[in-house]
Amino acid sequence: MKQLKQLAKHMLRKKLLVGTGSFLVANIIPILIFLILCTLLLAIIGAISGSVDHQNSEQGNDDEIGFICSPSGELDQENWNRYFKHNNRSGALSGYGDDIIELSKEKGIDPILFGAIALHETGYGTSDGVVKKRNPGGLMDPATDWQTLQRFPTLREGLEAMAVTLYNRIIVDGLVTIDQLGEVYAPIGAENDPNNLNKHWIPTMKKLTTNLGGLTMNCEAKGHIDMELIGGKSWISPYTKTITSGFGYRSGCGNCTTFHAGIDIASRGIRNTPIVAFADGKVSLSKSNGTTFESTLENMGRGYGWYVEIDHGNGIKTRYAHMSKKGIPVGTEVKAGDVIGYVGSTGGSTAPHIHLEIIINGEKVDPMPHIKSFLTSDK
Repeated sequence: MKQLKQLAKHMLRKKLLVGTGSFLVANIIPILIFLILCTLLLAIIGAISGSVDHQNSEQGNDDEIGFICSPSGELDQENWNRYFKHNNRSGALSGYGDDIIELSKEKGIDPILFGAIALHETGYGTSDGVVKKRNPGGLMDPATDWQTLQRFPTLREGLEAMAVTLYNRIIVDGLVTIDQLGEVYAPIGAENDPNNLNKHWIPTMKKLTTNLGGLTMNCEAKGHIDMELIGGKSWISPYTKTITSGFGYRSGCGNCTTFHAGIDIASRGIRNTPIVAFADGKVSLSKSNGTTFESTLENMGRGYGWYVEIDHGNGIKTRYAHMSKKGIPVGTEVKAGDVIGYVGSTGGSTAPHIHLEIIINGEKVDPMPHIKSFLTSDK
């Protein structure tokens, strides 16, 4: 019986092999055609993907986008210790001054700013958040849908989490001044501030950083920006040359204006990448027009938002709109390639981009003839 079973299995395997072989022989041509088509399809997909990657590489890698803070002074250890070596000046934060300095160095941020925010947010180390939950940064707990303060096992871990948050705000988002950070930490007119106490955040922080010895770092756009100059002119974005909307009449763009008086340059959806001056000149306007919140297709603002206008002389001006925040001041003399502001989506905008206008003797003209050399350059 056992031998019969083995024989049956052997015959079955043989039949399957023969059947499979017959199938392959009978269908070899269709199979080969199918494999060739699959190979061609994969090659096409690869070529398309390669084009996208190449375009992205021209626009800059994510590692190159952001800000860097460089030392501009030395930390005043004596003033620092007056706070972080004494319990009556820093409460639960007493003895953690070295940790703040270490974490600041690790993240590339100013320890004075880190320490000042920690002191202010915890009421000089006395708040329940830092005493009971070891949370010096007021970080909310994702486990409770951001409804309660997060609890950390140790204060060191709370400081580490706070350092990550400050890194994201300063280095990634480009909120490099106390005034800019105040818009996030203590926005004036916020619903949870009925008594308008947030208005004191910025002046208090400035006083506290001074008491700690003064800020020790200067933050600016990160390096790796190789600006292209042609005939004394500069391309205005270090990260992209993609034109998403041209000059003239247009349709199908939601609530945008029918006549587009400039061109739009995409910035890969990343706010706060630098915008640079097209040519030498002097800033003639630096203000807002319309709305200044971050506009989207679903929540469209109006106007230019934050914008800068540069007078280049001889009746020629350039205008750069939808910046993330106020640009450099009026009266500033700039050279081609100087940073004048940062990409945003303020005003009437569907997503972060640069709106560039060229104005000659008071008339807005098509920028394309003036920037064409940058789009065709092999540099």
